[in-house]
Amino acid sequence: MTAFPTLPVLLAAALLVASPAFADSNANRPELHVGDRWSWQHTNALVNERDFTRIEDIVEVGGSAIRSRIRTKGVTGNLIATYTPDFNLVDNPTVRFDPSLRRFDFPLSTGKKWTGEFDKALLNTGKHGKFYLKSEVLAVEKVTVPAGTFDAYKISTVYDATGTDQDANSGQTNEIHWYAPEIRNDVKVETTFVQDGMVRSKDTLELLEYSLR
Repeated sequence: MTAFPTLPVLLAAALLVASPAFADSNANRPELHVGDRWSWQHTNALVNERDFTRIEDIVEVGGSAIRSRIRTKGVTGNLIATYTPDFNLVDNPTVRFDPSLRRFDFPLSTGKKWTGEFDKALLNTGKHGKFYLKSEVLAVEKVTVPAGTFDAYKISTVYDATGTDQDANSGQTNEIHWYAPEIRNDVKVETTFVQDGMVRSKDTLELLEYSLR
């Protein structure tokens, strides 16, 4: 069975000050198209080991949902993920979020904050978890990754479990992701999962390449 990270993440990259023109602008909801594709290098940051390349392709764009195919390079099989029009994850074959995993709240601008509460259902066990999130756009930065250098919105999100079934991944997830309007997706993400006061996982992703329609 292929394992896919619950939340995307990226390796450390060089950061520069963004241009004033970009820093003063807002990022609107991305206009996604069938055929848009991104690939990221995944790294297990606990042991600094690069272990797979994650590829995502947009396969359907409708009025109320966006669907993508997610796969691991060199591994047979894939999964279909469903997103809201704001590109917030609703479900995939292993997990469902109700109403959605609200990673974005467009339009984005420096200093913008939002909160949310959602139910997370693990579809293979039927267990549920209640989570609360708190997000803030911290800054606009130039970020350099293997795919190039991009102006990106640096977003901090904390996910806290407020009440869960026994094995519904209770704990706290701290995520920093850099959303680049130019590519309509994240170029960099860093995710740390803490449970019972101990870091259980640290994952990174960095954008390797992309193709937009």
